[in-house]
Amino acid sequence: MKYDLKIDNKLISFTLEEKNENYHIVLDQKNYKADLIRVDSNLYSLIVDGSTFNIAISKKGREIQVYHKGDFFTFEIPSQRERGSFENSSGIDKINAPMPGRVVKILKNIGDIVTEGEGLIVVEAMKMESELKTSIAGKVTEIKIKDGDTVELGEHLITIESVESKEEP
Repeated sequence: MKYDLKIDNKLISFTLEEKNENYHIVLDQKNYKADLIRVDSNLYSLIVDGSTFNIAISKKGREIQVYHKGDFFTFEIPSQRERGSFENSSGIDKINAPMPGRVVKILKNIGDIVTEGEGLIVVEAMKMESELKTSIAGKVTEIKIKDGDTVELGEHLITIESVESKEEP
């Protein structure tokens, strides 16, 4: 499963899969084998590729604090909007399904020019309709779904590209 953590203003993405009571982590295209053993309520022994780290972990809301050898690290689980803003720094807004649901209506077509905050798709989940909006101004370059489609959590639905990102200096 893919996870995102925010450290200061940087987004760190990694995949984590549990395999036979061990974990397989892929971070920056490197593979790691890990094991996490709970010692006490917040104290863990983390074994990564044969090296052992004793760490304390505390989670409060979206914030995760890790204490290791006198150093204190704070991570934050980014909101869907924050994930989008990190991705959008490249001038591309990839709209993904925020939860499993059904596409009720696609509001734009490929080639349409959109403004920041403009609605793109209406998705229904748990009997509630949500309008998914772009966080950048640009042009619709890709639509991966159609009205009535069922979508899974995180599924890529539509792409917006900033008009400036296409221009050559």
